[in-house]
Amino acid sequence: MKKLFIPIVLIAVFFAFYTPKESNYAIYIKVAAIVIIMIGVMKLMQKVPSRNQENKDDEV
Repeated sequence: MKKLFIPIVLIAVFFAFYTPKESNYAIYIKVAAIVIIMIGVMKLMQKVPSRNQENKDDEV
């Protein structure tokens, strides 16, 4: 699953930064690309454990 989200996020970053300003729909493309980036990063970071997770387990 991780292998699927990395290229999608990279393509969205490309479209977010390199969309020509002369296009009528440039702002919509950039907003959609930013939404895709945020969702992709959220999905990628979902599996990363918290730094404080070990501390919580030790205290209990």
